[in-house]
Amino acid sequence: MLGYPHKNIKVVLPVIFTFGATLLLLQSPGYADSNQGVTSNNVATVENVASNTTANRSQTVTLASQGTAATTTDNAVSLTDDAVQAANKKLVVSGEPVLTTSQYTTTAAAVDRVGTGAINTSQLTPAEIAFLNSIHTGAIQTWHQYGVLPSLTAAQAIIESKWGQSSLAAQYHNLFGIKGSFNGHSVYLPTNEDYGGGVVIITAPFRVYDNNAQSLEDHGRFFVDNSRYHNLLWKTNYRDVTYLVKADGYATAPNYTAVLNSVIESYGLNAWDREAVDINDGYIDDLSVHADGKLYVSGWHATNGYSSNMYHFIILLDGNGRELYRTEVNGSYRQDIQNVYPNAKIAGWGGFSIAIPYTKVFAGQSIQVVSRYTYDGHGEPNGGKDLWFVPVTLNANAANLDNMSIDAKTGNLGVAGWHAADASLGKNYHYVIVYDSSKQVELGRFLVDNYVRNDVERAYPGIYNAAHSGFKLNVKFSPALAGDQIQIISRHSSSQDGNSDYVDYWFAPKTFTANKAWLDNYSIQGNNLNVSGWHAADQSVGKKYHYVIVFDATKHQEITRRLVPSASRSDVEGAYPNVYGSGNSGFSVDIPLTPAMTNGDQIQAISRYTNDKYGNTDYIDYWFAPKTFTANKASLDSYRIQGESLNVGGWHATDQSVGKKYHYVIVYDATKKQEITRQLAPTFNRADVEQAYPNVYGSGKAAFSVNVPLTSAMTNGDQIQIISRYTDDKYGNGDYIDYWFAPKTFVANQACLDNFKVSGNQIQIAGWHAADQSVGKPYHYIILFDATTGHEVKRQLVQPAARPDVAQANSIYNAGQSGFNLTMDVDPALSGHRLQIISRYSDAVSGEGNHIDYWFEPINVTIK
Repeated sequence: MLGYPHKNIKVVLPVIFTFGATLLLLQSPGYADSNQGVTSNNVATVENVASNTTANRSQTVTLASQGTAATTTDNAVSLTDDAVQAANKKLVVSGEPVLTTSQYTTTAAAVDRVGTGAINTSQLTPAEIAFLNSIHTGAIQTWHQYGVLPSLTAAQAIIESKWGQSSLAAQYHNLFGIKGSFNGHSVYLPTNEDYGGGVVIITAPFRVYDNNAQSLEDHGRFFVDNSRYHNLLWKTNYRDVTYLVKADGYATAPNYTAVLNSVIESYGLNAWDREAVDINDGYIDDLSVHADGKLYVSGWHATNGYSSNMYHFIILLDGNGRELYRTEVNGSYRQDIQNVYPNAKIAGWGGFSIAIPYTKVFAGQSIQVVSRYTYDGHGEPNGGKDLWFVPVTLNANAANLDNMSIDAKTGNLGVAGWHAADASLGKNYHYVIVYDSSKQVELGRFLVDNYVRNDVERAYPGIYNAAHSGFKLNVKFSPALAGDQIQIISRHSSSQDGNSDYVDYWFAPKTFTANKAWLDNYSIQGNNLNVSGWHAADQSVGKKYHYVIVFDATKHQEITRRLVPSASRSDVEGAYPNVYGSGNSGFSVDIPLTPAMTNGDQIQAISRYTNDKYGNTDYIDYWFAPKTFTANKASLDSYRIQGESLNVGGWHATDQSVGKKYHYVIVYDATKKQEITRQLAPTFNRADVEQAYPNVYGSGKAAFSVNVPLTSAMTNGDQIQIISRYTDDKYGNGDYIDYWFAPKTFVANQACLDNFKVSGNQIQIAGWHAADQSVGKPYHYIILFDATTGHEVKRQLVQPAARPDVAQANSIYNAGQSGFNLTMDVDPALSGHRLQIISRYSDAVSGEGNHIDYWFEPINVTIK
C-alpha cells in the first residue's frame, strides 16, 4: 500500500538540531575557503575557487589602485602608472597562466547508485571496473522495468561481451550477443554454436545498437517479449534464474548455468539484486540558487521502507557533516517515478521540492541532501529509510568574455562579458582586473557596475546573480598591453578595495600582437623608388615615429630609411577594426634611387614604428616580401644598312642603369665572339616607352639612334649582334648593364638584268647588283660566261651607276650605286651557245681575290 506524508509541515531552522549518530556521513571533499588576508605591503593573493584549479595554484597580484582610475572623455579608463612602470621592469615569468573553467552542477544521484555499488572489484582492472560502472544503472533499471534480475543482466553482459571488449560489443554495442535485428539494423558475423555435443561455426545476424543503454534495455524486453522466459521474471534468487535461463534455451553451452553462477559469485553481483529488490532510490533534480535569491532543492525518493504514518524530511548538511537546514515536506506526485517503481511502498508521492532563502550559510558550501522517512516528528531517525545523495557544492562559477578587443576608432581595449557565481552572495564590489600573465603583475583594477543579462539567467538559472552578471569596461590601450599575455579577471568581493573575501574568474589570456600590413605599390617611378601601403600593429601603441627602411636582403644590410607621416585609411580600419592604429595606417614615400637598389640584390621594404626619433630602439617591424629591381626592357626599331652605314635605332630601359650615365651601342660578331666596334649613343625621350613601362627606370629617356660606318667585318656572313650598354665608364667598360638584341646576318645579294641585247657582234648589257658583302670590294666586274662550254669568255670593269630606285626598294649596301651599263664585243663562233652574265664585286683590281658574285640566268644567243 502506498502511503502519503502528513499535511502539517514543520520547518526546522538551521543548526538547531544535530544529526544523530545513526546518520552515517558520506560526502566528497569540500573546497578550500578562497578568502585571503591582505599583507602589510598591499599584496593580495588572487585565487581561483573553481574546482579544476590545481591545488595551491595562485597568483600574486600587486594592488594597482583602490578604485576606478581616471577616465578619458570617451569613458575609457587608464592603466595605473605605477603598475605599468613596475611591469616594465619585470622579466617574463615561465609557466602556464591560471585559467578558470565554468562549473555548474545542480543534480545529484543517490550515493549507493554511484559507481559499481557494493560488489567485489578487488581483482578487476580499471577497464573492467569502468565497464561495470557503465552498466550498473541500466541493470537496476531493467529489474524495475522488466523484472530481469540485475545479477543475471551483469553476468551475461560480462560473459557475452568479454567485459565490453568483443568486436560485437565495441563496434555494435551488442553486449549480450542477441541475434536478429534491432530497429531494422543487424550485422552478420561468424559464431560458435553447440549442436549435439559438437561445436559448429555458422554465420548469423546480430542486433546492432546505437549505444550500450539500448542494448541493456533491449535485453530486458527480449525476456518479456519471448514467453518461454516468463518463468524467470521477478524472481529474486539468482541461482533459480541462471538455471531457468539455460533451461529455457537462451544458450546452447551445457555449462552455461555454472559459468553464470561463477561470475555472479566471484564479483558479488548479487549485491545489485539486493539494491534493486530492497528499493531505496532517488535523485536530486535541482539543487541551485534561482533568480529570486532562493535555494531550490527538488527531487524524489522511492523506497519500501515506508508506512503511511511516517514523516518525510529533507535535511541539508555541509561538507563537514554539520547540519544546515531541515524541513518536513509534502509529497509532490511524480508519475514518471511511479512507472519505474510500481511495487514500491512509496514512489510517485515521493517527489519533493523546497525553496529557502539563500544566505551565507549555504554560499560556497558542499551541500549534501538527505531524504528521510521517519516516525519521529522532528525528523530524527526512527524506523523508515534514509537516502543520502552525492554532495553538490554551491560554488557554481560560470563566466564568459564576450569581447576583449581593440577598437581601432577610439584606440581603446573593449572588455565585456558576464560572471555569475554562487559565492558572490554578499560580495557587492565587482572589479575587473587587467593582469599581465607574462610577467605576473596586475596592471590595473576597475570597479564596474553589473547589468542585466537575461540570456545568462536562461542558460544558468541555478547560479546566484546570473540575471545581473553583465559587465563592460573600456581601457585606454597602452604599450603595457601590447606583446605580453593579458588576462582579464572578474572579481566579486565584499571588501571595497577588492583585496579580501572574493571569488574570481580568470579568463583565458590574449596576446595583442596583431601586425598587419600591405604594399599597394613598390616600384620605380622616374628617379625614385615609390613605397606605399599601410601598416597597422597593436604594438605600435606609444611609438610615434614611423620609418620606411630599404634593406638589401642579399647582403643583409640597410640601404636607407625615411621618416614618413601616417595617413588615414578608412578601408583598412573597416577590414581590421580590432587592430590598433588601422584607421591611420597609410603611408607613401618616394626614395631617390641608388645603384644599391638596382644591383640585382633582393631589396626589401620594412615598415617600422618606434619611439626613437632615429628609429633604432623599441620598435615593431613589418618586413615585406623582397623584390629584385632588374627590369631590362629594349627593342630595336631599326637595324639595317643605310648607304655606307649600319643604322641602329631603338630604345633600352633598365632599372640597373641607375648611376650609369654613358650609353654605348656595340656591334658584336656573334659567330667569332668578338666585338667589331662600339659607339657612344646618347639617349633621348620616348614618351611611348615611358607609358608602356612606367615602373622601369629611365623608360622616359630610353631612345637611341646611331649610324655605324660599315666594315667588311659586319657583312662577311657572320651573325652580327647589337648590344645596348649603360655604364659608369666613359669608355664603355667598368660597371655596366647590357641588353643583347637578336643577331642578324647581313648577306643580302640582290640583282636584276634590265637589258641583254645582241646586235651584230656586240651585246648590250644593263642592270643592277646590290650586295651587303660588297663592302670593301671597290672593283665591279661584269663577266661573260659560256655556260655551254663552262668557260669564262671575257670580263669588263664597270663604273657604278646611280640607281635611286633600287636604293628606295632595298636596304642593301651600295643599292644606290648598284647600276651598270656596258657593251661587249663577242666572237660570232659563240652563236648558238648559252651565255651567262656574272656581276662581281672584288677587292682585287683583277677581279679575283675576295669577291661576291651574282649569276644571272643563262641566255641562248644567235650572233650574225
